[in-house]
Formats: sequence, C-alpha cells, structure tokens
Amino acid sequence: MTHSRLSICDAGLISKLFFPLAPLVLLLLNPFAHADNWPQWRGPKGDGISAEKSVPVTWSTTQNVVWKTAIPGEGHSSPMVWNDSVFLTTAMPDTGERRLIRLDAKSGKILWQRPVLAAPVEAMHRENSPASSTPITDGTRVYTSFQNGKRADIACYDFAGKRLWSAQPVSFAGEHGYSYTPLLHGDLLIYDFCQNDDSAVIAFDKNTGRIRWRHTRKKKEISHITPIFVNEGGRAQLITCGGDEVRSFDPATGKTLWWCDGPTDVCVAGLCHADGVVFATGGYPKRTRLAVRANGSGNVTATHVVWTTGREVSYVPSPVFADGHLFTVVDDGLLYCFNPKTGKAVWDHRLGGRFRSSLVLADGNIYAANDKGVTTVFRASSAGFQPVAANDLQEFCYTTPAIANGRIFIRTGGNLYCIGHSEGGAK
Repeated sequence: MTHSRLSICDAGLISKLFFPLAPLVLLLLNPFAHADNWPQWRGPKGDGISAEKSVPVTWSTTQNVVWKTAIPGEGHSSPMVWNDSVFLTTAMPDTGERRLIRLDAKSGKILWQRPVLAAPVEAMHRENSPASSTPITDGTRVYTSFQNGKRADIACYDFAGKRLWSAQPVSFAGEHGYSYTPLLHGDLLIYDFCQNDDSAVIAFDKNTGRIRWRHTRKKKEISHITPIFVNEGGRAQLITCGGDEVRSFDPATGKTLWWCDGPTDVCVAGLCHADGVVFATGGYPKRTRLAVRANGSGNVTATHVVWTTGREVSYVPSPVFADGHLFTVVDDGLLYCFNPKTGKAVWDHRLGGRFRSSLVLADGNIYAANDKGVTTVFRASSAGFQPVAANDLQEFCYTTPAIANGRIFIRTGGNLYCIGHSEGGAK
C-alpha cells in the first residue's frame, strides 16, 4: 500500500478547513478518478473514440510497458476497463471451460477467475475463438456472452465474481461461430443475435435477466455487429446492422423507427455515426459500404441512403470518425481516409500486415493494430498520412485496444499488456 504523508485525520481536518479543496485532495490520492473508463468494446460510446489526453504513442516489448500478464487459455475478446479493474474472457481448449477474469489495472495481478460455463468447443471459422465476445460493465456488474452447446449463454456477475443471474435466450446456429457483444442502455442489456437460428434483437432487464422486449428478424443470416446508440432527430436510437438491413429502434420499447436495405447479408465491421449519418459496412456475399441519414421513419431505402459503394471495403476491422472524415483499414492492410459526404477516398496508405483489430482514436491519434502485434500510430488528419510511430509487441493480436486512465491495454495471443508513460520516458 502506498502511504501519503497526510494521515486520515489530517486529510479530514483539511477537508473541514478548506472544503473546496477536498475534491482536489481526493483526486490526487486517486489518480484514476478523473480519467475515462473503457466499459465496453470500442470504448465509452462504442465508436472507438477516447477522450483521454497524453496517451502513449510509442512502446516496445519493454519500453513503456507498465506491466505484462500472461492470460490462461485463448480468446479474441478485447479488454474493458473500469477504474482500477480490467475484465476479459477466455476459453480453456482442453476442458471447454469459459472464464471471466478480473485483473488489477495498476499491477496486472489476476484478482480472480470465474468459470462461466463448460461445454465442448463449438465449430467455428478458423479465425474465430470460443471467447470472442467482449464483456461489458456498468461499474457494479459485468455481463458475459458465450455459446453453450446449441444455445446462447449470457450471465451477470458482480465485481467480487459472484454470479447474479444467467439466461439462455436463443437457440444458436452459424458456421462462423459465436461472437455477440452486448450494449447497456439505462437498465437494459441489449444483444443483437443476428444468426441462422433464433435471429433476434433482445433487451433484457440488466438486474434480473428478464426479457423486456424482443424483435425477431425476418432474414436469418449470421452477422457479428455490435449495435450503437445515437441521438438524432431529437430521439434516442439503437442502430443494428446485419441480414441485409440497417434498422433503428427506440431502445426503451423496441419499436422500429426506420430501416433500409443493405449493405449485404453478412456484416462484421462495426457501425459509425457522425453529422446525422450512420455508416455501415458489409462483407459477404458482396463488399459494400453505405451511408444513411438517421432522421427518417419507416422504410427509408429510397429516400435517406446518401451513398453506396463497393470499393475499398473492409470485412472485419471497424472504422473511426475523426477530423470530419471516416478512417478505415481494409483487412489486407490498406488504410483509407474517406469523404463522408461522398464515400470517396481522400487518401490511402499501405500499412502492411493483415488486420482484424478495429481502429481507435485518442488525442488526435489513430491506433491501428495488425495481426502480428504491430500497432501503427498516425495523426487523424484528412491532409494525408502522417505517421507517429510503429510499435511491435511481436505477438499475435486480433483484439481491439482499450484506452483508459492514460494507458493502453492490448491483449495479444498469450498476454495482456498495459502501456503507459515510463517516468521520465518518451511519450
């Protein structure tokens, strides 16, 4: 334990004498109190954007590595961070056990591991894993998502690792395997099970697991897009994509607000939203990107689709919006900056390597991690490619970095890294 020179009594006396300074004292005692959390996949708003400043841009296997912790098993779920806790999931291939793991964000120590379920490892695409769904937290509970035999299995845990409830809401089938990451909205926990069996968008009561509303999809095609929330036209919207449609819901009731055809049947890359427009990407059977205005009602295919293109389309990596433009890395490593009004490329640059990780943005820099563990950092500028650094962890990486508390958390094939500024070191 780190001890301050002020005793508890001294701190109490100061807070009484100088009450306005008390929050500052507490902030100094808790350096994480001011920072943003990363409570879900792709960050606070699910769009890959962090409000953090002074985030590290250079590292290696030793430089600026605050800690490195070996993670048992295997999994492609990304880390998520809440204050001094990091959570992720993993699967033990020998036993079929799926686990939720909590680590101390300051030291990297594994605080506990909880078995969520044990089942034979399901059939899946060679680039998937039995633990690909990223957990989510509201600050007091953590929610997980796995395949359990022929069912989807979701569970709720408190921060001590106690299971509070679990449910198996849908029968699951899909040749690519399972990967369904949830969202939270008020007291609702929302999943989009876009798949070949019980294909549905379902909102659960986050406290009990009871289903509050359900939308059954007409087309049963597997996709793996986590929905996003937007506020547009004076209304909150839940946007989903998959099965050859983009659809908007009232997140509180499940009522459909609008929908449009496209981009294609199988979608993996995440959604973006900016300037009143939702940007969606589809991968199979045809690579397609589209932009649709989010202020419509009913079927808006003929009225609100701004543009559609089959050029320069990613399959897996999700884009990020910055500097008034849309940035995307295609799976084979070609980076694009797009004009969001036309969908046309402003510039492109070959990064090299293959990409499964999604882009993230912090303090004007975009981070792009390839599957060999090389993260290229470049300025989020529409004026052309402006490299900042290339950082090699020399390990396999399919996951998306988390940015919180001024640090970057990167999961590789065997480890979780915490990247931070070394005292007196380069940023």
